[in-house]
Formats: sequence, C-alpha cells, structure tokens
Amino acid sequence: MDKSDHFRFVSLLALELDNGDISLPSLPDVVIKIRNMLEREDCDFDKISQAVSVDPVLVSKLFVYANSAYYNRANVKIETLEGVIGRLGFEVVRNTAMSLAMKQLYNSDKHDKTANQQRKIWARGMKLSSMAYAIAQKQPALNQETAFLCGLMHEVGKLYILTKAEDFPELLGDANSLQVVYDEWNPQISKSIIESWGFSEDVIHTADPGSYVQDDAEAPADLVDVIVVASLLLDGIEANLEQVFEEDDSCQRLGIGKNAAPALMSAYREKLQSMQQSLS
Repeated sequence: MDKSDHFRFVSLLALELDNGDISLPSLPDVVIKIRNMLEREDCDFDKISQAVSVDPVLVSKLFVYANSAYYNRANVKIETLEGVIGRLGFEVVRNTAMSLAMKQLYNSDKHDKTANQQRKIWARGMKLSSMAYAIAQKQPALNQETAFLCGLMHEVGKLYILTKAEDFPELLGDANSLQVVYDEWNPQISKSIIESWGFSEDVIHTADPGSYVQDDAEAPADLVDVIVVASLLLDGIEANLEQVFEEDDSCQRLGIGKNAAPALMSAYREKLQSMQQSLS
C-alpha cells in the first residue's frame, strides 16, 4: 500500500473519531437489558429470567454452558431456565449474551471481503478474554467476569477498521500495513465503541491500556493491568517466548511471575474450551 492511500485511510479514521462517528451496530436488546439490570440494586432472578427467555438462541447456549463439564462438575443435568441461571449466575448470563452478540458481529454476511480477517480477530478476542478471566480469577479484588468482558471487547476497533478498509483493497491485501493501522488506531476506536455501548469507565479504560496503565508498581492492581498481562502472556505463548513479563509493572501489581504461567495456562485453556463449546 503506498503512502498516499495509507494517509487517506488514517485521515478518514481520524475524522470519524474526532466527529464521534465511530460506531458498530447496537447491542441486542437482551444484552442491554441484562447489563442495565445488573447495575441496579433491585436486580432479581425473575427479571433476569424474563429478559433471557425472549431470546431462544441465547437460552439454548446457556443450557449448553450450564451443563458443560466446566460448570457441571457433579454431572447433574439442569433442564429448566431457572436452574440454568441459578447455576451460572447473573454475570455469566450477561457475558454469554455479550459473547453471542459479539460473535454475530464478527460473522456478519455484509462483509464477505473481510470474513477471514474477522474470524481471526474473533478467535483472538476469545483467547484474550479467557486469559483475562484466568488472571483475574486469582485476584480477590477483581471481578473475573468483568475481566472476561474487557478481553472480549478489547479489539473490537479492528472490526471497525476492517469494515472501512473494504474500500481500500490495497490495504486489505497488505498484512503489514493493516497491522500498523491496527496498532495505532485500535485502542482509540475500541474505546469509542465501548463507550458508545454504555459500559463503565473501568471497562472503557481497558480498551486503551497504554493511556491508563499505572506508573506505581506498588499500586493496587486493576482491570487495565489484567488486560496488559493477558496480552503479554498470550503473545508470549504464540511466539514461544520465555519470561515475557518478568519485569513488567502490571505483573508486579498482580503478583504474577514466570512460575505462575503453568497454572494460568491450565485455567486459560479450560475457560477457552468451555466458551468455544458453548458458542459453537
């Protein structure tokens, strides 16, 4: 891709970002309802059940998930929606609904030109969310389900970039140039999209960790640290690197060193497999 086309493309992204025009399709009503209910003090079982029951696809996925080996350790099958929600909990129901919605975004028939790239980003998002979950699972002060959600949405900006790149075929055919655009623009665009979807600030900040990561290695760990370490560890696995995060401040705040890698890997693989099975 020549420099002029690259400049035109990134100028388009910059203009849309400055004008607040960055957007993807709205989240399904059921996702918004569940999220809003969880933010209220009077959230209860009956309201969540009623919201979920109107979406048969979500209901079927929740049954699969609740009766999977991950959540059904005692091998006791549940056959009612009430039992499913009771076993999984409200936040897992929300995240399953969100995962299903995100999968549908990445499998849209409107963007056949970028289908392969979309699937790769979706696969990466599932890995990152599962790794974030595994890391937060060992942190009493952090919510593992919220960490999963942050990982799931962390690279949603890449999907937006791909939809815009369909009008720039040379960019789509140049993997290196496309990666440069991802690295530069995904954090800002993901942040804008997650913000437009109405998520809280602690979730929004994880989309752009470089802007929000703490300088103090002694400060309490937060969700930004989780996403930073999840990315480091996941990239280290894929590149067969050793001691990839030995001196990283986020790792110090989380109390994670190289000796923690085997346990994290085991928890990561188990969570990833369970999500892939439930969404297949």
